[in-house]
Amino acid sequence: MDEVRLIHSNSRNVDRRRYWQVVPHKQWEPAFIRTLPAARQGRKIPFVVQPALGMWSEILGFQIGDYYTDPLTYLTAQLQMKVYHWLHFDDDTYIDKSFRILVGTVLEGSLLGVPCDFSEGRQPSVDYSSPLIDSPADLGALELPDFHTSGIMPWIHRSYAEMRDALDDDFLVMFPDWIMGPFGLGCQVRGFENFLLDLVLEPEFARDVLRFIVEARKAWQEDCDRFLGIDRTRGLLGNDDLYCPIISPALYEEMVLPLELELCERYSGIFYWHSCGDTTKLLELIAHIPVLDLYHCGPWTDVARACHVMGGRGVPIEICIEPVDKVQMATPAEQRRYLENVVAQIPADVDCYVKVDSLEVIRDLPTELEAIQSWIATAREVLG
Repeated sequence: MDEVRLIHSNSRNVDRRRYWQVVPHKQWEPAFIRTLPAARQGRKIPFVVQPALGMWSEILGFQIGDYYTDPLTYLTAQLQMKVYHWLHFDDDTYIDKSFRILVGTVLEGSLLGVPCDFSEGRQPSVDYSSPLIDSPADLGALELPDFHTSGIMPWIHRSYAEMRDALDDDFLVMFPDWIMGPFGLGCQVRGFENFLLDLVLEPEFARDVLRFIVEARKAWQEDCDRFLGIDRTRGLLGNDDLYCPIISPALYEEMVLPLELELCERYSGIFYWHSCGDTTKLLELIAHIPVLDLYHCGPWTDVARACHVMGGRGVPIEICIEPVDKVQMATPAEQRRYLENVVAQIPADVDCYVKVDSLEVIRDLPTELEAIQSWIATAREVLG
């Protein structure tokens, strides 16, 4: 904590704050899983790098199994990540005194009863091979989740309490929110292929599945907000399973978008719409969401089109660079050429930042760290 405090107050870190809309701890709510970029106003495009947990475990020497079972290991690793990042990655990341509890992509599914795999040495994952719902009767038997006892909630409550007890009051442990959108959770509870077929062949059944998911989400979040004592103003739509050609624009508009609009109205706005897949053909439809604070432009989505559609509405954009071919396995010249191509597609009036995340150890740690440092140096030259 003392090391993070020193970094937090460092003049260089304070200077970086101007690139971001930093939310005071007292105004935080669970949907705020990103720090929004500040209005550019002619300034440079900020950039950040984010190693994946597997790389962090090698850098810092903790075991992933311990990370997900021992709250103090999780807490210590989160603080150490901030210190290491400050010392070794010269990007535009603003080091704050908060971190969130995140357990892969298993929270929402576990709340409804989807089996989860916590095998030691890897990220927790859901079991798509054993869907909860094989028939309408199975759907009718499902119950709304219990905020304290369903799925991995006992682990979350225990971890949240232990981490808060271990930290001083100037640090914030961010309680998790319901991130996954209705479509992705439909794939989990029904089975991926089954649900995709349902959307076409059994649309009313698919709608019933989605309706149950939305009602379960609302009930869980009401309990979460009461537990935290907050008045929610935003929600999230994590849609990593939703992209073309997994779903067509017509099916998204007919089956999924109405629910996202309903959730937007309930929350008063969507803080973050995310899909790492190619959402180029969905952009005009996503733009129907009336209040959107941040759109994720994944590595396969057309940057220029995203800037035109989202930037044209004044929606800030998180522009994500593909980490393997464009960063880790690329030569310095290739890194520069690709980054310059991306920057050339971003108009001067679009609020955004460039991000490289999901950085894994593909070869060996020193080689990957060298590639990351090369990309950071290139980004500093290209972006300022």
